[in-house]
Amino acid sequence: MAKRSVSIYDIAKLAGVSTATVSNVLNSKGSYSEKTRDLVLRIAREQGYVANFAAKSLREASTKTIALLTPDVSNDFFSTLVLKVEGLLRAAGYASYICNTANDDEREDEYVRGLISKQVDGIVYIGGTTRVAIHAAADLPVVHIDHTGPLGMTREVYVGNDMPQVSYDMTSTLFARGCQNVALVSVSASFYRTVEHDQAAGYYRYLQEHGIRLDKNLVLEGAHRQTSLIEAAQLVSECLDAGYSFDGVVALGDRVALGVVNALKERGVAVGRDVRVIGMDDSIYSRISSPAISTVRRNTSQMAERGVEALLGLLRGEGSAEAHIMVPHEVIERETTLGE
Repeated sequence: MAKRSVSIYDIAKLAGVSTATVSNVLNSKGSYSEKTRDLVLRIAREQGYVANFAAKSLREASTKTIALLTPDVSNDFFSTLVLKVEGLLRAAGYASYICNTANDDEREDEYVRGLISKQVDGIVYIGGTTRVAIHAAADLPVVHIDHTGPLGMTREVYVGNDMPQVSYDMTSTLFARGCQNVALVSVSASFYRTVEHDQAAGYYRYLQEHGIRLDKNLVLEGAHRQTSLIEAAQLVSECLDAGYSFDGVVALGDRVALGVVNALKERGVAVGRDVRVIGMDDSIYSRISSPAISTVRRNTSQMAERGVEALLGLLRGEGSAEAHIMVPHEVIERETTLGE
């Protein structure tokens, strides 16, 4: 015979208090003495009490759960954001479902439909891009952190950097260091081709504003059929094999930059002097590389904080004063541009 689950009525009887007091203690609300709190919690623990969250969610119209979707949990930048967002949500009383979409529309569609059926309270997209908006039909609050999605809904907020300005500043840094022939290396950059999130736009804008001719042979874009590091290295090797030369590289991502550095080193190129390289994200890849890679610090802590703050506001029904929340970035120069 199955053991009957312990209820708050059982705990109230054992503690000699009312069920209302037990409910207040277990839900951290109302007033009660510290002695009563310790007694109720001790009895609940000893009796193996487990809250009926399904019934509670029906009463409160909330499951206290949030869906976190990211395209690549192995990506240091994305995983850092996921960790920070999950921690902030947990502190606010929310549990998280973390899903890896692999930038696959069908997989993402399946995840979101399943999460909606589980009655998640909201969705946070971290990195990547969305081509469908299933959450719209469910009228869920949604926050996009460094993620391109279908904005325009009243319960939807974007949080990230001004990506065109990021690549503009990267390009500017290389020319300020004396580069005259700067290549652009990206993997799956086409995923991010939206007005507010075009990672390559600043590179093109800098060249145009300074009257520098664009050499399309130096725009190296991969389809991300392999890891960023390997694909970037192949793009650079193929470019050099074809007889093209450059003295600077804007790499859209630190793993991309590391692949560029590895390819150049294999050919005996003095990275930081003969060719200067700058990456993006200030990830661990930029710090463990030899030489250390110049990069862009994108303030993941602030992104996570602003994103969770926006989501909690939407969940409270307060709306958001800003549909687009821009977080400042900072160029961090290391050996690959300083030539030290």
